[in-house]
Amino acid sequence: MEKLPKLTFEQEPLKESLGEAPAVLAKRKPVCPTPWCPTSEEQIDPSCDPDFPKTITYKDILTAYRAISEEIPRTALVRSKCCAKFDMEIFYKVEIFYQTGSCNERKAFYALSVLNEDEKCHGVITASLGNWALALAFYGQRLGIPVTVVLPSTTPVYVVGKCHELGAFVVSYGETLDDARRQAFVMLKKRGQVYINGYDNPNVIAASGSIGIEILEQLPETDAIIVPVGGGGLLAGISAAVKHIKPGILVYGVQTKTSRSFFNAMEKGRPYQTVVTHNLATSLIVPTAGYNAFHTARGLIDKMVLVNDDCISRAMLHLVEEEKLIVEGAGASSLAAFMSMPNILPELKKKTVVCVLTGGNIDTLILPRCLERAKIIEGRIVKLSVRLSLDEPWEHLKVLSMIANVGANVIQYLSEKPLLDDDFDKSYLKVLCETRDIGHACTLKRVMERLFPNKCQFYEEPYRPVPICACFPRC
Repeated sequence: MEKLPKLTFEQEPLKESLGEAPAVLAKRKPVCPTPWCPTSEEQIDPSCDPDFPKTITYKDILTAYRAISEEIPRTALVRSKCCAKFDMEIFYKVEIFYQTGSCNERKAFYALSVLNEDEKCHGVITASLGNWALALAFYGQRLGIPVTVVLPSTTPVYVVGKCHELGAFVVSYGETLDDARRQAFVMLKKRGQVYINGYDNPNVIAASGSIGIEILEQLPETDAIIVPVGGGGLLAGISAAVKHIKPGILVYGVQTKTSRSFFNAMEKGRPYQTVVTHNLATSLIVPTAGYNAFHTARGLIDKMVLVNDDCISRAMLHLVEEEKLIVEGAGASSLAAFMSMPNILPELKKKTVVCVLTGGNIDTLILPRCLERAKIIEGRIVKLSVRLSLDEPWEHLKVLSMIANVGANVIQYLSEKPLLDDDFDKSYLKVLCETRDIGHACTLKRVMERLFPNKCQFYEEPYRPVPICACFPRC
């Protein structure tokens, strides 16, 4: 879709135009300069214009909700099994049991269904980090619409394979979402397809709002909703929906500290490109907040909360162990807001809170590492090294038996004899053991340091102070 060329005006000499009435000056002849032609580097998305952002209304969301409800069954809203632990009534809006594993299917279905026949014939193209590509490919195949997805080269192999399986034309390009998007716009000119932004397209935002309507229909007494934030489309849609129905409800957005584009946009008052780095919430790594999303949400959200990978991994562990739900890092970031430390969100104590779990697509190689990391942070896995004498081999058994006597479970151990160490008569027994909690880990540390003074070294993860999350309250 071509942009209209900007109009300029023939300028009269200054002395001749001075004193002219506005009506006369308005009749100056418009001149069309050289026809506008996009370069390969330009990102042409008329539905996401930074100069003219669109506000998504409740009417838009209601229209999307009605269309989506005819195709996609309502998702579950389940009460947490550990409400007492958090001192509040926590519910989970479970958006993980879709064919492609994330709430993006709502957005993909609606965005494709509202295309005109010519657009459906030519097909659509998008850039994605994974979840959006899967959803668009799935509904493209179901609705018979050609789909092209451009993915960064860092996208997990199983996502690339699944997109192929769903009939999408897949292009791997660059290392970031911005790289993939630039390539998508280069291809857009040649293919004549429609570009659909996965977080800032107005129809995508409207479809996201259907989640908010469902939440209040399922649980009218909801006091607050916690939403994971990447580009901000989900946050914008949900906040626009629930604030219209129940103005007093609180809506909080959660981002990671290393990918905080929407948080920064709230601070600066406008979206701008920020430096982002890899984290566990891979599908939230968006360098620039959506213009339509920001314009819609900025006056509706009540707080932005930043979390780190430690909080996210702990939330994932809690969901697996206590709630029996496997949720990806981005989806678990809503619960991660409560995993930082007490008093971050004191206003939510005793309240009814809904955490939106947006997806369950996680690499099976990454999941066990995330769970192990969470256990280390919580003091449930402890790593230690004990320096022992080669002349006393029974000391190895003494170390292991003392760990068992404290009630810890030895997972694995390894005896090393360093070749380049000055102490040729020494060996190091490295032990990985499991404890109940941080208190139990501290007990183990005290006992071992007393029995093996100056010989025992503990890794510091479980014993470091818990960091405080940063918050941005709306003024």
